[in-house]
Amino acid sequence: MESKKDLRTITRKDIAIEAGVTETIVSYVINGNRYVKEEKRRKVEEAITRLNYRPNSMARALKGKKSNHILFIADDIKGEYFGKLISEIDGLAYKEDYFITLCADHQDEDFVNRIYSKFFDGIVIGSASFPLHNIQRLIDAGIPIVLLEIRDYSSIQGVYGLINTGLYDGSRRVVRTLYERGRRKLLFLDRVSTSGNWSSMDDWRLKGFTDQCNVYRLEPVVVSGCRTEDELSAKVIDLLASGYVPDGIFGRNDPIALVGMQACQKMGFNVPDDISVIGFDNTRLCRFSSPTLSSVEIEQSEIARWVMDMMMSLIDNRSSFEKRLEVYLDTKLVMRESV
Repeated sequence: MESKKDLRTITRKDIAIEAGVTETIVSYVINGNRYVKEEKRRKVEEAITRLNYRPNSMARALKGKKSNHILFIADDIKGEYFGKLISEIDGLAYKEDYFITLCADHQDEDFVNRIYSKFFDGIVIGSASFPLHNIQRLIDAGIPIVLLEIRDYSSIQGVYGLINTGLYDGSRRVVRTLYERGRRKLLFLDRVSTSGNWSSMDDWRLKGFTDQCNVYRLEPVVVSGCRTEDELSAKVIDLLASGYVPDGIFGRNDPIALVGMQACQKMGFNVPDDISVIGFDNTRLCRFSSPTLSSVEIEQSEIARWVMDMMMSLIDNRSSFEKRLEVYLDTKLVMRESV
């Protein structure tokens, strides 16, 4: 295995020769400060991999260049959850003389190149659908990254911040709660996505649900693949009409749980007598549904505090570290009439 000293002997000139491009193109790719055509960028990245070269993850900070601007990439910028979280982060960021920009996760390869073309001091990623290889590209370019652990990020290498927001344990708590109340036929309702970004088993909410069902030897049933809430409602109604009637429903978020609740009520089932329903995120919707919705609450103020603490450490190199910064937070289940 090559030592760190060996890795530093690889220069940008070596990468340029290996990739068949100019040193300037190599610098653009590594620094992430200019647009590079996809083919050339791919050649440079492949050369970097073959030569085992990794740029200094603090390179941009050491240059002393700052924009005092942080980008937050989310997969649901319309929802209440990220709005509240951004509000919490913004208050803390302002005290550090920083501004936060919220941006949707756009599903195209040019998205990362566009990020490169702007200068952000750091990026927070709270998206379950942001491609892992694009996260790695941003880290390898030396951009300070903080990840909200919505799914499994164990394959990501380098220096970054990782905040486990308690999704996995929160989902297992939901299953335990339903089981303790005698519920044995549990249904998970996945997100709706017009772009086809539905949950896989590396998504902590779905994995937590499935793993805890397996502990109890229950057969988990998942409704996924819906592009609209109407389509999800129709699928739940069809499932009920076919004879499969769950006695517990877990929605990936509160709006999804409420779609499931309404579908059950349309089919003549009573919530919670016949079917218990639990959501996730504990948004304002929970208090105004009928019956009111039980939900898992995420500690947004704690997440915001750790986001800024990690981001400032990464940007200013306040801490001497050589690997990712990690923190594990908890959730709480807020019980209401739907259970």
